Amino acid sequence: MELIKTPKVENVRMLDRYSKTPSQGTLYLTATHLIFVDPVAKKETWILHMHVAHLEKLPLTTTGSPLLIRTKTFLSVTFVVPKERDCHDVFVSLQQLSQPTSMQVLYCFSYTPPAEEIQRSVGWNFHDLQSEYQRMGLPNEQWCLSKINKDYELCDTYPRMIYVPTTASENTLLGSSKFRSKGRLPVLSYFYKNKASICRCSQPLSGFSARCLEDEKMLDHIRRTNPNATFMYVVDTRPKINAMANRAAGKGYENENFYENIKFHFLGIENIHVMRSSLAKIVESMYSYYV
Repeated sequence: MELIKTPKVENVRMLDRYSKTPSQGTLYLTATHLIFVDPVAKKETWILHMHVAHLEKLPLTTTGSPLLIRTKTFLSVTFVVPKERDCHDVFVSLQQLSQPTSMQVLYCFSYTPPAEEIQRSVGWNFHDLQSEYQRMGLPNEQWCLSKINKDYELCDTYPRMIYVPTTASENTLLGSSKFRSKGRLPVLSYFYKNKASICRCSQPLSGFSARCLEDEKMLDHIRRTNPNATFMYVVDTRPKINAMANRAAGKGYENENFYENIKFHFLGIENIHVMRSSLAKIVESMYSYYV
């Protein structure tokens, strides 16, 4: 591959936070992976190019040129390459290989296993949604398969097959979808044999006072699928103050004056920006240099 200038470097030392002493071996660069082989410990470390999150050439030392790699799987390793030129070649190659310019060059499209091991078409059927529903005992008296989203026109982030209460009409589904952010109406995610269920949906477009009779009916239909329950929990992953603030933007959460027999439970998880920052701080506290 033209992007790989130096496919093999010997006498490379690998430093990580799990080992007190560095490993020494050979570094290989392939079209899909960076591979470090330690012949003494008989151990191989494989890093998929697409897992590389951070790549940095550290200042030259007396023992060689260090290359720091942090991955999206929270692995942090430093390879000390004897020659600075070899380190530079690996660094440049990894920069290009870990940042593909088109979807067609992704590893998943280039993986071609021997025919006798596995057929490429098998991957498309690895997870069969209909089989999962059947495993949970669906369809049944309470839940049925709806093809209203067969062309992804109702909600493009939902699968074509969705399970909804058998008592919910098509008009109820359409009305509920229009009242939910990005069309994500309440649909079944998990069903248990005691008739308890977990449904998923997005926030309603309720604002301060808007209501939707179809959406109210939809939640009531879901509640009635479990005859053992007198009320239904609405679990909101956001902090309540965030949900209240979203009402100013025409969104928010269900108004208990309009929805019967529901109880709210806010999990208090902050928004994606706060969570990403929190994760970055945790990861940063874990990482340390061994050079």
